[in-house]
Amino acid sequence: MASPTMRAVVITQSLAGGALPEALAGMEDRRYPHLLDAHTPIEIIELTVPAERAAALALELSAALMPQLYYAHMLNEERMLVAFPRTVVDIPRGDSDAIAHARRVGALFSIPDEQMRFAEMWDTDHPDAPAQPEASDR
Repeated sequence: MASPTMRAVVITQSLAGGALPEALAGMEDRRYPHLLDAHTPIEIIELTVPAERAAALALELSAALMPQLYYAHMLNEERMLVAFPRTVVDIPRGDSDAIAHARRVGALFSIPDEQMRFAEMWDTDHPDAPAQPEASDR
């Protein structure tokens, strides 16, 4: 059974108006810095959204994104919604055709392929980040 919530991940710099859409007010859990491709400092916003409203909220988010280079996503154990500018792609977990489709859509918005590692996002928050040393390596 699908989770009654989905976790949304948004890059602050991706928002055309600089702020989350009003429809997402009150859903924010945290913000933290991240290095995109280990070079570009960005801020990540994480939110918890009700699963039954996720598709509508993904559309709201897609309307708030910059026209190039960015996407946002929402996911639970079974499904990922990827919000591109004015477009949302639904990816059921393990669906390689849907993942390939989402990557083609992302390419239309000049998003680097290495930033669209959707298959890994169920298990790794930021698969584009450099590998972190294991605790025993520190």
